Amino acid sequence: MDHTREILTFQFGTYANYVGAHFWNQQEANFRYGDETNQVAEEQLPHNDILYREGLNDHNRTTYTPRLLSVDLAGTLAHLPVAGELYGNFVQRDEELLPLGTGEGLQKARQRAEESGVSASQQLDVVEQPQAAISEYQRDLLKNAVVPEKNYQLAETVSSWADFLYARYHPRTLNILPGLVRDPAVQSLGTYTSGTELWEGAAFNDEFCDRIRLYVEECDGLQGFHVLHDIDDGFAGLAGKCLEHLNDEYGRVTFVLPLHYPRVTSYAQADPRLAHGIRVVNSVLSYYHLSEQATMFTPLSTLETIWRNNDLKSRQLEGLHWQADNLYQTSALLATFLDTATLGYRLRGTSQSLRLFCGSVSPAGRKMTAAGMALPFGLREGQDLIEFLDKSGGQALLTQLTPGCDPGDSYVVQSVTARGIPSERLKRPREQAGDQLRMAAYGCDSVSQMLQLYYQCSYHGSVTNAAATPLPLKTQLPFPYEVFGGNISGNGLRLPGEAEREAGTRVECAPVLAALQNSTRLGEHLDNLHAQTHRVQLAKLQAYSNSGLERDEYETALDQLLEFRDLYADSQFL
Repeated sequence: MDHTREILTFQFGTYANYVGAHFWNQQEANFRYGDETNQVAEEQLPHNDILYREGLNDHNRTTYTPRLLSVDLAGTLAHLPVAGELYGNFVQRDEELLPLGTGEGLQKARQRAEESGVSASQQLDVVEQPQAAISEYQRDLLKNAVVPEKNYQLAETVSSWADFLYARYHPRTLNILPGLVRDPAVQSLGTYTSGTELWEGAAFNDEFCDRIRLYVEECDGLQGFHVLHDIDDGFAGLAGKCLEHLNDEYGRVTFVLPLHYPRVTSYAQADPRLAHGIRVVNSVLSYYHLSEQATMFTPLSTLETIWRNNDLKSRQLEGLHWQADNLYQTSALLATFLDTATLGYRLRGTSQSLRLFCGSVSPAGRKMTAAGMALPFGLREGQDLIEFLDKSGGQALLTQLTPGCDPGDSYVVQSVTARGIPSERLKRPREQAGDQLRMAAYGCDSVSQMLQLYYQCSYHGSVTNAAATPLPLKTQLPFPYEVFGGNISGNGLRLPGEAEREAGTRVECAPVLAALQNSTRLGEHLDNLHAQTHRVQLAKLQAYSNSGLERDEYETALDQLLEFRDLYADSQFL
């Protein structure tokens, strides 16, 4: 690799920032430091410079922060200063966390600003942020006193993604929408069009676009963008306009992940029937613009279906148990999928790129893909991968994380990534192999080869690209380790029979299988969405009437949705 092929990440919305917080926590759990011993080869580790940037703060200390732009509502940052915590442009008010009197700290901040030429001391604006409650985990983290064995009860106490964020952000990362405050009961930015209007206002647009430009100018070989956004509210409109800007100004690949909340979404002045209509219209407008603007998009949710108020059933992953509507727990599952599925083009030894990755899974204009994951992967203690795959009997290895989707097992185009399966668990040595010698897969010399052969034999007429790394998912704090059942061992493998993990011990890491899939059957997902539009009476949706959505614009989106669905007809398969 001649130069780093950077990716700039965007997070639009509260749930997107929940998923993002877990994603960045997982990245930093894999950081290697010089004095560590690690059995994972260098080329099988993530190339962190793809997603991170190196900088220098006001104290001349090197920083390493996500190349990230995050957008959320006021009231979601909790204790976090909007300019981040690494660059010395804030003063900690809690003297227990930083024993420095506010007056002395403020004077030093003024002095640094004057010495660095930012502004004269008397011209420096001082904004006093209301003191916010800080979670017990964050309090210990700031004091460098986190106890890994301690039960911080994050699933019960987290009220914001900032409560469990381990990673630290650059000053230009956090962007708070002007005049919009988080309301736990209803969506403060309710409709797709309210998001597009906000983008078009100078109060947000000018500075945000400048921040994009500054990040892009730092890159040597920008390959594209990851965009996570809430789809059930106006953040979808904000993300849609941002995609237009990225295409117009930079022309790079965009991999977009629309995220559905794991619970019923409520809107101001809307009963459940009207709320259903708003949610459907938000999805229609979002899918319409994504089909035109995104290189590839993959809707994500822990729910089986998302457009019916009376049918919100959560997916199940064997060996895991979580609260179906818990934002902290469900977002960790979606972040695990994103982290694992993208490893194929983020490993140090890969020649894969974001453009090649998207192109391989979204042929013939089929930009929408489906997500599948096995967490933990189903290997038992002492079992080899060759035996596990042989005994699966064609049973699906993955649970779908795209609602209302089942890609099937015929004519599927997919990218599959496995992590945490050590090479010694591939197959037994020849002198101990026994029945394994009669299996065709015994000739495979790597996890990726064996998965490739498995899907070649099990999925009729399908194309599979498989990648693997022995690097497991790290599940220590602040990951919600409590979701693992007692039948999962400390290293994420299934225990035999009725055996259970020793009381008081936790799962420290786990193998994962993740896939992005495409097939004609994804058209059923679009059919389900279009069927819900017949129940929508646009004229009665006051939220959309107030935001100026014209009937013609909505009808155009519906027509384009049907045209997009036609790409998934059998006759279009290549």
